[in-house]
Amino acid sequence: MKYTVGIPLVFSIVAFALALVALVAGKDPGGMEDYHIIAFNTSNLGHDFLLNRSGDSSSSTTTTAAPTATADSGGIGGFFSNLEASATAVISSVESQAASILNDIGNDIVDKLSDELGIEQFYSLHVTDTCQGNFAPNATAGGAWFNVTNCTAPMDFAAMNISAIIEEQLSFGPFDITLSDLGVSADMQSKLNDLPQLLEALAAIYIVSVVLSGLAMIGSAVGLFLVPTTGRKIIIMNFVLALLAMLFLLVGSLATTVGGSEVQKAIREKGGDDIGLVMNLGKKFEAVSWAAFALMLLAMVYWVYEFVVATRDRRKGAGAYARRRGQQEKNSMDSHQSVRQPSMI
Repeated sequence: MKYTVGIPLVFSIVAFALALVALVAGKDPGGMEDYHIIAFNTSNLGHDFLLNRSGDSSSSTTTTAAPTATADSGGIGGFFSNLEASATAVISSVESQAASILNDIGNDIVDKLSDELGIEQFYSLHVTDTCQGNFAPNATAGGAWFNVTNCTAPMDFAAMNISAIIEEQLSFGPFDITLSDLGVSADMQSKLNDLPQLLEALAAIYIVSVVLSGLAMIGSAVGLFLVPTTGRKIIIMNFVLALLAMLFLLVGSLATTVGGSEVQKAIREKGGDDIGLVMNLGKKFEAVSWAAFALMLLAMVYWVYEFVVATRDRRKGAGAYARRRGQQEKNSMDSHQSVRQPSMI
């Protein structure tokens, strides 16, 4: 047993656990929700839309004249007058709802925005699913946490389109509007529509990373007992496993960090923050992913060291064997020569 092999074994175990956390985080509603890749804060989305409706309501109220009585109020004219008055009352009722939201100046106004529009306050993207919900105790409270209300089915990437999810919720809301009505441009929606493909690729990468990290862990455990006897074969096998796991974790970490930053930058440039569609990157997820990569890198470096030591020992052993063999052959030749020499009388 070679006890130093316990070093890459520990590295592989921790890397496997971290890669598994990155893969399954958010799989169940509320399960490690903080470890998301991306989270969209939509608690302030639609503020300008409701403000404009409130302004339109105020202007229409001041310019609309009161209906006047006519001589034929009981006839057809009266019927149309009553119909017009009813329609005006319905429109005014809807517009007054928007106005009442903005008249409530306070910390709970942000909560009312999403409620009135019929959407959630946040949408978080994980490797295998998308979750949504509201901030608790409210969106403006210090240290607010994610109160998840629903998540998509794991690995159902077609259902992980944030743009489509919000569009559907808006269509069932009281105003029956679309994202474009809230100021979301076509280019911004295009960026949102690209996210499911990114998540599908990331899921494949992290699944392979977990498998390879697990194999590296098993290989290290086997190497703990077999390295002294099997030589370089088990060392090479563990090096390859650690190398592959490290590479996949590197690709996944770069994709989430660099790719996510590019998407965030694009959405900000297209006015996402201005309309209340704020995208935040999951720093905890990035920390877990990069830590797993670093540990597999250290495990790989250890196996490189073991390979160098084994190769050096093998060369030393071969040299010592050659010297012993040469000495034996020399001794054998000397003995033959002494036997062949005639004795002097």
